[in-house]
Amino acid sequence: MKKSNKKAFSIIEILVGIFIFSLWITSVYAVISSTLRVNDYNANYIIASNLAREQLELVRNIRDSNYKMIKPYNLKNPDWTTYSNTDKFSTGSYYKIENNYSTFANASIIDVNELTTFVEWEWELWNMDDYRLCIDSHNRYTYDCSAPGNIQTRFYKYISIEEVKYSDSGITEIIEDAFLLKSKVIWYIRWYHEFEVNSIIADWKRL
Repeated sequence: MKKSNKKAFSIIEILVGIFIFSLWITSVYAVISSTLRVNDYNANYIIASNLAREQLELVRNIRDSNYKMIKPYNLKNPDWTTYSNTDKFSTGSYYKIENNYSTFANASIIDVNELTTFVEWEWELWNMDDYRLCIDSHNRYTYDCSAPGNIQTRFYKYISIEEVKYSDSGITEIIEDAFLLKSKVIWYIRWYHEFEVNSIIADWKRL
């Protein structure tokens, strides 16, 4: 009787093969998962950066509109009927700002509302609804989350106003006719993230 020369895999060899295959599958999954997380972060980062820069442009638009009406450069929400000069941006304050899509003839095209109870940080998310963003039926970002059909997002945005200071030889001076505008967007998607961009808004017609 002839002996068979065929060799069978032992249990140990099979287990080693399964282990190596499992390592390969785990590595592939880790790479795919990491790539998806990076793509997700990048997409949200782009949204946040665009929202923050939009806020800067809205404030510049307000300043230039004030020039057109021969009004103070830092007037916010100008009254288009009485042209009141009393409502100005103030340093040390926080505001939410957005386009106004109202059809009223005398309505300001940009709404600015002060945040009187400002809070911020990861453990304060439930107190930040005053400047949380929602998406309306036209896929536009809005602060109005109470309207029927508007969908809440995990993005929050606001601006803050600070003095412009100049230091020289230990002496600090405040520059008049200008303010430091900080535009910030926060999002809580796969942890807490922030994006901030700053700009000096100056009364360049007077400087």
